[in-house]
Amino acid sequence: MESDVLVRKPLAEYLRDCGYKVVEALNTDEAVEVLTTVNAAIGIVLADVSSPGKIDGFGLANWMRSNGIEAKIILAGTVQKAAAKAQDLCEDGPLLSKPYDHSLLLNRIKSEVAARARNGTPEPGI
Repeated sequence: MESDVLVRKPLAEYLRDCGYKVVEALNTDEAVEVLTTVNAAIGIVLADVSSPGKIDGFGLANWMRSNGIEAKIILAGTVQKAAAKAQDLCEDGPLLSKPYDHSLLLNRIKSEVAARARNGTPEPGI
């Protein structure tokens, strides 16, 4: 999820070109709607720590945990802005820096997909 269309569209297209199914959301409100209504399994959520909506990216991660959403979340943003809020989410992996390094994001996604495969969970969309 990325509110900046000039960032979101090329990134989504890149991931589609890499073979992933991508569902886009403009803000956390749309992400919550997608996560609660989309029939396809969502396995990985990419969110900016400063995402617009009723909650930010960290709030979305907490909402997902509280509501039993099993998708992994990859948070992105500046380390300075995120450090204080990220303490309880550290086990989900390091924060991605923006602007996105597409290869680093792809490697994180591949790692999450491989972990799901080891656990017998089918490959989801992003």
